[in-house]
Amino acid sequence: MRSLHTRGMALRFCSMRGTLPGQDVSRVREALGLSVAEFSTVLGVHPSSVHRWEAAGKTEVPIEGVAWPVVSALRFRMNDDGAARRNAAKAGEAVAAALITGGILIALGLLLAFAVKGKSA
Repeated sequence: MRSLHTRGMALRFCSMRGTLPGQDVSRVREALGLSVAEFSTVLGVHPSSVHRWEAAGKTEVPIEGVAWPVVSALRFRMNDDGAARRNAAKAGEAVAAALITGGILIALGLLLAFAVKGKSA
């Protein structure tokens, strides 16, 4: 049963559009310890988008483009893996540092590595 669930999630991540409760976006960002500006930069969206998503609370919000598979994968990883939740802040620190020293693509790579492995690189 687990493999069917994982395959379904993989198909979901390949899509470039989906919906999540706004509070889930907020939980992911806060667990990573990233500011709205840092999170939006890595996702390639305007900070007002992140503010709008988070302000929606329990209401499902549409998320499109690269932001969708990244946020969806992070949410799945943190919901599915307690160790990932515990390691999220460390991963967020690495992402924030990469934004300063290495740029957006390196930061995005670190965030995706965390989403896939559940630990910081």
